[in-house]
Amino acid sequence: MEIERQFLVDIIPALPDTFDSILQGYVSLFPEIRIRSVRPAEGPEKFYLTVKRGEGLMRNEWETEISSREFSHLVECLEKGTWFIEKRRYRLPLADGHVAEYHRHSGHLKGFDYVEVEFGSEEEAKAFEPPYWFGREVTEDPRFSYGKLAREDGTCLAKLILARPPKPWTPDDVETIEMGGFSELSRPLNQMAQMVSTASDEQAESSASSASSEPSEQTEQADGMDPLTEDSAQPEQSTQSDAQEAPVTSDAEKAERNGDRESTR
Repeated sequence: MEIERQFLVDIIPALPDTFDSILQGYVSLFPEIRIRSVRPAEGPEKFYLTVKRGEGLMRNEWETEISSREFSHLVECLEKGTWFIEKRRYRLPLADGHVAEYHRHSGHLKGFDYVEVEFGSEEEAKAFEPPYWFGREVTEDPRFSYGKLAREDGTCLAKLILARPPKPWTPDDVETIEMGGFSELSRPLNQMAQMVSTASDEQAESSASSASSEPSEQTEQADGMDPLTEDSAQPEQSTQSDAQEAPVTSDAEKAERNGDRESTR
């Protein structure tokens, strides 16, 4: 049983000088039957025949070492429409004790690098926290398998995987990163994006606060002016009323005036 998680690479880490040179091809895609030549930095070249079933985190795997002659014979039996995969495999110790295998390709997959980590159990795999330089995970991406990437259209498929994830990325995909070892560095790009996002949010809140306060100030000002206007209008109305009522004379005054006129006569 093989239990491993695969990730694309966001940032290329510092790579050691030692690596394994690997050449692998597929005698069959269904089921997946693989042949592989491994030339380590030190020691003799070795050859393997591997059968895999399933996909995703856990896969059934059977592997045996074969001779160079058997390998050469199987090279002539590769699945039609597939190419050899050429790559370098770097082993990078991680802070938590796991070992990341960084795969750098040449040939038709040049530029499509990925990293994988193998685990002893499913629980251990799910508890793993990837270091800062790991990119998007492709463990459960049904498009991602070397059997598919070995096809003649593997380059197009690799570009599609890089450009279009199978589901939209969400902020919930960001995991807590444990520092130490290769994880000592922080995520500068993500931190910068977070800072920009925070600044934008604060600016938006400030603008919203200013916008909401302006109408209230105008309302208060308007509310303060209306009573004054009404009060100032009242005296004007009363003055006009008094002016209109001033010429009016009472009956007693009229009688007194008439009496004065008669006595004068």
